[in-house]
Parts: sequence; C-alpha cells; structure tokens
Amino acid sequence: MLPFIPDDKIEEIRACCSILAVVSAYVSLKKAGRNYVGLCPFHAEKTPSFTVSEEKGIFHCFGCGVGGNVFTFLAKMEGKSFPEVARELAEKEGIDLPDSSINEKQSLAQEKADKEKKALLDIHEEATSLYNKLLMRSSVGERARNYLKERGLDSETAKLWQLGYGGNGWSTFSDTLKADSSERLAETAGLIIKGKKGGYYDRFRERLIFPICDLRGRTVAFGGRAFEEDGPKYMNSPESPLYSKGKLLYGLNKSKDAIREANEAIVVEGYMDLLSLYQSGIKNVVATLGTALTSSQALLLRRFCKRVVLFFDSDEAGLKAAIRGIEVLLESGASSYVLTLPEGEDPDSYVRKKGADLLNKEIINAKPTIEFLLEEKLKKSKTSSPADRAIIIHEIKPYLRKIEDRLERSLTVKKIAERMGVDEQLILDTLSTGKGARPHIEVREVKKGPAKVRVDAAEEIILDLMMSQGEFLERVVDLGLLKYFRDKDLQLIGKCIEDLYENGREVSPSILMGAIDDEEIHKKISSISMKGESLVGFSAMEIFQDCEKRLRDVWQLEEEKRLNRQLEVAKESGDEAAVTSLLEKKQELFQSRKKGISQKENING
Repeated sequence: MLPFIPDDKIEEIRACCSILAVVSAYVSLKKAGRNYVGLCPFHAEKTPSFTVSEEKGIFHCFGCGVGGNVFTFLAKMEGKSFPEVARELAEKEGIDLPDSSINEKQSLAQEKADKEKKALLDIHEEATSLYNKLLMRSSVGERARNYLKERGLDSETAKLWQLGYGGNGWSTFSDTLKADSSERLAETAGLIIKGKKGGYYDRFRERLIFPICDLRGRTVAFGGRAFEEDGPKYMNSPESPLYSKGKLLYGLNKSKDAIREANEAIVVEGYMDLLSLYQSGIKNVVATLGTALTSSQALLLRRFCKRVVLFFDSDEAGLKAAIRGIEVLLESGASSYVLTLPEGEDPDSYVRKKGADLLNKEIINAKPTIEFLLEEKLKKSKTSSPADRAIIIHEIKPYLRKIEDRLERSLTVKKIAERMGVDEQLILDTLSTGKGARPHIEVREVKKGPAKVRVDAAEEIILDLMMSQGEFLERVVDLGLLKYFRDKDLQLIGKCIEDLYENGREVSPSILMGAIDDEEIHKKISSISMKGESLVGFSAMEIFQDCEKRLRDVWQLEEEKRLNRQLEVAKESGDEAAVTSLLEKKQELFQSRKKGISQKENING
C-alpha cells in the first residue's frame, strides 16, 4: 500500500502541474476564448464538447457530464488510483513525497534522479549560505555592501532576500567542494565552469548574487550582477533539472500572498527594481528572469490575481519587452495594464525619487494595454491619413480579439473609435470577420426578480461566485445562505467551500474536488464553474442579490406553509402551548423577512 500523502503536498503538486499540458498528451485541444476544447476521451462524439480551463485547473465535458482536476483526469485515463497518479506527477515535477516501498515501477534510474535533485537543492543551499556570509560578514564583501547602500537597499532587505557576493577570487565557491561528485553537481547547477586547461572556476565571481527560488522558497538558481563594465552586466544560472527560466518569476515565493490579497501583480524586469519596490512597501511585485514574459509565467500569475501591470524601463528595450508581454497576458485572461516612465527612468530610480505613495497612485492609473499599444503605434505613424489610421486599427485587432470580457472589449473599442475618429460599430463588425475571429459566445443572462431565477440555478450561481470571488464567499458565510439550499449535493459543496475558507486554505474548483471524494460531485463542481463563465459582463453583485432573494423567498414561503400546517393541527387538537410556540416562529419568520429586505437596502445604499 502506498503511504499517505499530506494535503500540503497534494496542493503543491496541483499548483505545479499544468492541466493543459497533461490533457494535451491525450486529447487534441484548440483554444476557444480563455479555455481549450476537444473531443471527449470518455465518450464518442463528433462535435467537441470537452473543455479544459488552465486558469481553474479543471476539465468538464458538456456532452457526458464528466469533470474533474488533473488527478481525476489521469486516474480515469490510466485506470490508476489517486495515490499512484499523485506520486507520478510529483516525480515529474521534482516534488519530494514520503518514502514509499520500492516496487517494480519505481526504477533505480528514477531513484538516482530523485537523489540528484535533492543533492542539487542541497548544493544551491550551501552556495546561498556562502554567498550571503561573504556579503554580510566578510571584508571582501564591502564593495558589494557599499553598492547596495548606494542603491538605497538596507541590510534587512539583503537579509530577507538572502542576497550574496560571489567573492573576489576565481575559485571561492569551487574551493569549498570536497569531492569529484560535488564538482559534477556544481557544474550541472551552473555554479562552476570547467576551464579549457582543466579545473573549475566560479561562474558568479565578483558579482552581487540574487538567489532565485521556486514557490516553496527553495533556491534553484542564481542571478549575478557585475561591478565592472567588461562582460555581461547580468548573468543567470543555466537551465537545470531544477530551473527553467521561462516558468519561474523572481520574488513570487515572497510576494504571492500580497498579490493574492491585492488581486494585482506588478511585473518589473530587474532584480533591483523588485527589491526597491518591495522595500518601499509595494510587495505585490515580481520580476522576469532575463526573458520576455512567457505564457507559463502569465498563467502562473493568473493563479494569484486578475490584474497585471507591466512596469518596465522607459528605454527602447523596456518598450519592446512590454509589447511582447501584452499578448501573453491577454491570452491568459488577465486584465493587463502598462505603466510608462519618464525618459531615463526605471522602476528602481523612480520609486526612490518619488516614493511608494505617488507610485501607487500611478499604478492605479496605469494605461490598459490596448490603449498603450495604440498610442505607441500613433507615435510611430508618419501621417494621420485615413489609410495610416486604418492600418493601425487592423494591427490592433488581433489584440482586441484576445480580450475575453465582452464588456471590457466593447468599452475598449469605444475608446479606440473615439481616438481614431471612426465608427465604433465598424470596428466591432471587423472583429467578427477575418482570420482569428472569435465565434459568437452566447451569454446566459440572469433576469431580475425572484420569479425569473430557478432555485437550482440560483444555488449553482451562488456556488460559482463563492469559488471565484472571495467577497461573495464571506457574504454567504455571514448571511448563512447555505441553510436555504434545497439541493443536498450543492449544499455539501457549499459547506466544503466554507470549511476551506475557515481553515485558511485557497478556494478553487480544483482544490474543492480534492476535498470531496465523489465523482458525481466533481461533475457538478466542474459544470458549475464552466457555466459560470457565461455570466461575464453582468454585475456580479446584482446577480448575487437576485439569487439570494430567490433562495430566501422560496425557503420562507415553504417554511410558512409548513408552520401553517402544524398550526392547524395544533388548533384542532387544542394544544395551546404548541399554538403559542408556532405563532412565535411565524413572527420570527416575518422579522427574518424584514431583516433580509433591510440588509439588501443597506448593500444597495
């Protein structure tokens, strides 16, 4: 029997695994909005109804109703148990799990790979410790300490981020290695380089060191900044079994909680930019690792927030990096913005000159990415002729099509039409034709008034809002709405959401499925979550209030009927005590109805 896998390990595996990548190995998927669709592998069909949401970490088939997360998909496809699937995914992602007895599937080669990964983590930890001591407590680190002081970074920041110094010799780190095996590991990690005449020398000598960590806070690579002008200013570790630069973001291990709380991430280019902003109090910040923002990084950010602000240098390189990042952010479903700086400034210098308060105000007023693109293209246009304006609009169209929210897209088109002096409807019409046009998406409108919303639909909508928006989860808990649910399965789902919330755990469809071991419940969760996307563009608060009122009204009506039936029986039997008790309950029900109306008026007021 495979040993128990702790919940924190299950959540770590889920966070590291891309359900899109896993499903794509079995199903041919095509992008449809922010999701991906294909033919269901679990039943025969000719029209694709199998949908995968990378953002939510789930799949759902609208044909046969099957749904689940990355674990349940593999379990169904491979005919394996949950522990077997979890262990295989953990091995693939390099996640350590409690020891299991060796079986025929656990080869010596895999054991060797696991040991190597652990040894690589250990040697990175040793290097982090050495570099940090050289910076903080050695005479050779004085130059690096002075540099940090000049850049406005204090010792607390250096300690928090475990900054280091690579030493001023050719072999400061390599001299600490005591065996050939350690040298081979250090070479694999990119910490040392083999010389042409034999022997090794340090990759990060005479550099300020920035440890790069995974989401668990383990050092998996380093960045180094040179003090001299000869050679590259910045140097990063090469890719290794631990590190892929296009999949990690510098600082996310420390800033993810602040990002989740703010529902916003500030993306900068450099290590120093991030450290300056973080030290100033702007903690919802991450940095790219010497590359343009990648799709993997954008999807990683979407796990923690909706709004992403690109905050790059004001030079040509920074501009190009921002433009490259816009497309992947739009494809990820993020609401993306660009904050531009005066010429000659970068985020580091700007926050030190202007302070965090002013910068926060400018972040709030950052330009939506499409408006930023439009202004940049207008700057480069030679004339303002109708022909040139038409070219610019056609160049912007592919980006407009990537905006998932129909209301946001419509408002963006309106601004572009006003700026360019063209008919708004003409732009909207061109978006629905030509290459890359998006199919029409039917929106499930929720009518106002209790008579217009079915009770089961109202319960599902409330659950979707609980899973997707924290403010409604808190509101459901405060109002005790789950007691009004008639569907016991949906009530169970709601109670599990409340349990996750009260235990301080993240709430998402994928995590919720892991908390309920029931395939039929999984189908309902995936269906609710996927159908909820059709509510985009409507006021979430109005929808919530309509559904809340519908549930409350139906429950109170049924409760009143039940009390009236009991009251008739009590009167016929002459049970005065029961009559009094039931009349009191009817009065309480009346007061409860009044209280509900009052609460709604307060919310609207």
